[in-house]
Amino acid sequence: MKFYGLILFVLLSSVSCRTLSYYSSPNSLRNIDGTLYLRNGKSITGKLIVQTDNVLGSPVKLFMNGDEKPMQFSLSSVRAFTIGAETYELKEIKDGLPLGRQLFFMRRMTPEDGRIRLYEHMQKHTVNKTSVRYEPEYYVQLPGEENDLVHASTGSKFVPGFDQKASLLVSDCDELARKIREKKEGYYYHQVSLVKEKRLEVLMKIVTEYNQCEKRTGNGE
Repeated sequence: MKFYGLILFVLLSSVSCRTLSYYSSPNSLRNIDGTLYLRNGKSITGKLIVQTDNVLGSPVKLFMNGDEKPMQFSLSSVRAFTIGAETYELKEIKDGLPLGRQLFFMRRMTPEDGRIRLYEHMQKHTVNKTSVRYEPEYYVQLPGEENDLVHASTGSKFVPGFDQKASLLVSDCDELARKIREKKEGYYYHQVSLVKEKRLEVLMKIVTEYNQCEKRTGNGE
């Protein structure tokens, strides 16, 4: 009986792996319909499984229709995935001095062809031994940086001294740089802000104006 019980457990576990669905964040989801984009240029559509903190197995898997076993992918082979109309790109955070690379899928909030891009990262916070919560943090990819490197909007690339640091980053767009340097309404935020939505508004305005800037000078295009 124990033998048959073990077989039943294995069969139920196998079925569960293919049918259990959930979405906690772009870095923790199972059996969600989507399309995976690989660095070799290929794309594959199916049921996505993403666990970027999985150090013992493949962090990205995909079941194609009819497959009994998922295709498995390393993070280094994946560029992005889409779920519905949203695109989640793999980005690297370089803040602090962590051990190893910090790679996460982040929702792209600005056009793919923008010189500066804005991303939303659902940051995982441990509440207690049995529960976690996710809160949005915003990251920026700058021109000339490594392809996957992003900077925290609350990090040393921007604050303290947002007016000086941010205006320098967009210095080839004179009018925008002047607005930031002079702390015009909607173009500035302090290092500590309790309202993330307000910080997001400022970033979105700056990124959008920079990408649409037609009068670039110096190190511009």
